[in-house]
Amino acid sequence: MSIVQIAKLAGVSHTTVSRVINNEPSVSPETAIRVRAIIKETGYVPKPPAKRPGPRRIREAGFKTGNIAFLTSSENLKILINSPIMTNVLHGIEEALASNGMSMIQGAVGAKRPLPPIVAKGGVDGVIVWPHLDDVSSETVEILRSYKVVYVMSAASERLSADRVRVNHGKVGRLAANHLAGKGHRNIAYVTPSSLMSRINLCDRWTAFSALAKEHGINARQCVIEQSHFDLMETDRDRDLLIQKTLGEFLGENEGLTGMFVTCDALTAKIYPILGNMGIRIGCDLEIVSCNNETSLLAGLEPRPVSIDIQPEKIGKKAVEQLRWRLLHPDEEDQITIEVSPKLL
Repeated sequence: MSIVQIAKLAGVSHTTVSRVINNEPSVSPETAIRVRAIIKETGYVPKPPAKRPGPRRIREAGFKTGNIAFLTSSENLKILINSPIMTNVLHGIEEALASNGMSMIQGAVGAKRPLPPIVAKGGVDGVIVWPHLDDVSSETVEILRSYKVVYVMSAASERLSADRVRVNHGKVGRLAANHLAGKGHRNIAYVTPSSLMSRINLCDRWTAFSALAKEHGINARQCVIEQSHFDLMETDRDRDLLIQKTLGEFLGENEGLTGMFVTCDALTAKIYPILGNMGIRIGCDLEIVSCNNETSLLAGLEPRPVSIDIQPEKIGKKAVEQLRWRLLHPDEEDQITIEVSPKLL
C-alpha cells in the first residue's frame, strides 16, 4: 500500500494525505477523519515526517541545496521568452519556491546545448522541465535520471518518465463547447495550430469538444493549421498567408459556421484581422472563444473574445508542490499526473 493508493481510496490528492499524516491544519476536519480512517483500515504505516525546525523547509530529508532547476529545450527558448502564458507559469514556480525558502536555476538543453554545469554536477535538488527532452543527448537523460523530475505543461515523455502537472485539457474542450452550445450555435469549429496537437496533447481538447457537441446535437468540425517551424508570437508574412489560406479553404468547405473555439490566444490574435479581411464580422457573423487568457494578446481585439483561463500560475505552484512531495517520498513508484481545472472568463 502506498500513499498514492490511500489518496485514491479517500478521493483526495496524495498531497492532502501527506498533510493529514503531518498534522497540517490546512485540511478540513472531515477530510482528515476520512483519510485517517482509511489509513487505519488498510494498515498503511507512513514514514515518520522529517523534523521541521522552522517555516522554511529546505533542510528536510531529500533537500540538500534548496535549489531546483527549470530546464527548457533550446529550440523552445525563444517561445519561453515571448510567451505570456509561460511567464505566468514561471511566476507561480518562483512564488512557490520563495515561500519554501528555495531558489530556481534556469537553463536550456538540446542536441548542441549541454546541461548547465550546476545541474550536471548535482548542485540542485530536483528539476522541472518544459516542454520536453526530445532532442537532448542520451548522456543528458542519464544525468537527469538521478534527479526527481516534474514536467510542466507537457505531454508524456518516453525518454524519461516522470510526474506531470498540466491543465485538464478535457475540461478546456468541454468549457468551450458548453459556452457555444449555450449561445445557441449549431455549427461550430475547433481551430488549432498543428504544433500544439503533438507537444502538449491538445487532442484531448478536441475529443472532449467534439463529444460534448455531439451530445447537444451540434455539428463540430476541426481545422488544423500547419505551423511547423512558425512561431505565433513573431511577425511572419508566410505564416499569416498560410493561416489565411487554411481558414479560407476550411470556411469554404463548412458554410454556416457561427461559433469557433481557437485553442490559444496567440492564434486568435492572428485570426481576427484575417477574418475581417474575409468580410466576416466577429461578434455578429461569428462568435469566437479563445484560450489561455493572455491579456496582452487580447487587449487590442474588438470585440474582445471570451477566453478560458488555464490558471498558469497555479500550474507552476503545483509543479513545485509535486516536486517537493516527490523529494520527500522518493520510494513512491507510481507516476502522477496532476491536472488543474480551467475557468471560463
